[in-house]
Amino acid sequence: MTDAHLVQIGNRTIGKGRPILVQTMYDEALPRDREGAEALLIRIGRLNLIGCDIIRFSYPSKEDHEVFAYLASASPIPVVADIHFDHTLALDAIEAGAHKIRINPGNIGARWKVDEVVRAAKDHGIAIRIGLNSGSLPRKEAASKAHLMSDTALEYLDWFEALGFTDTVVSLKGSDTDLTIEANRLFARQSSYPIHLGVTEAGSVVSAVTRSTWALGTLLSEGIGNTLRISITGKIETEIHAGVELLRTLGLRKKGIRIVSCPRCGRHTFDTTGFLSSVEEELRAIDKDLTVAIMGCQVNGPGEAKEADVAVTGIGNAIFLYEKGVLSRKVTAEDAKEALLEAVRNAE
Repeated sequence: MTDAHLVQIGNRTIGKGRPILVQTMYDEALPRDREGAEALLIRIGRLNLIGCDIIRFSYPSKEDHEVFAYLASASPIPVVADIHFDHTLALDAIEAGAHKIRINPGNIGARWKVDEVVRAAKDHGIAIRIGLNSGSLPRKEAASKAHLMSDTALEYLDWFEALGFTDTVVSLKGSDTDLTIEANRLFARQSSYPIHLGVTEAGSVVSAVTRSTWALGTLLSEGIGNTLRISITGKIETEIHAGVELLRTLGLRKKGIRIVSCPRCGRHTFDTTGFLSSVEEELRAIDKDLTVAIMGCQVNGPGEAKEADVAVTGIGNAIFLYEKGVLSRKVTAEDAKEALLEAVRNAE
């Protein structure tokens, strides 16, 4: 192993010195018809526009083969098959063109089944993620659960390396943030393989983002982690927004709109909540390194607007558009959204 162990996943390379990638997992079963597959492909494109770099799909049946193969061949981002228990499903997903498969060797079955999957992945030039969750570990003696997670991953890597396979990514996840942090620290001290970060079963938006920001932000700030998913019981678009924003906050991703907006209070004279909701998805699809401010009253509005690349501030019945801190025009509430988007698209 080297200090820069790189792994290719479709058209992306992950590892030390490469950009940290944001991943999500599709939240429905794969469609079985062509029309549904095409609609899903369009959605993948939209997810990519807002910052998604890799997408994972459950692969519970060989009946998913045809649609998965179509997605793997046409998707703008790498597609990953998530496999549990049945090694023949892993073999089928590999044949379907998966760019990576995710397995837990401990629940695939006998060692020969794992070896068969690894050999197939090697023959097809695809990656494998060893996915270990705190709730699905072998019963072995260890100094702690964190040590058990790290030691188990290292043991599986030895299995893979014995077959000459090194295109491996490792994830060590728990619902407990301290366990997740410690397990990944232990593994990173002993291995240079790329690491996928996440906190499992983190809950709804508030709890998931809070727990994930603490655990993943801590690890990323220490140089640990190469891909991430912020798992949320909710819309996968929110997972992507949260992941991108975390990377931007840590200075690990530059492009993309940084949105500054004030919370609503009794002074508001402009519905910032409704306006942000109406424009946020379109803003996040614009790949520019800009700050956009959406402010609702005269207290903070003008000041924040001067600091932003583009801003709208509502004062009374008037909406003021600022560009590079300079008031450019006054617009109606009905025209404010299009005026803001036009200014952002034209900004440099």
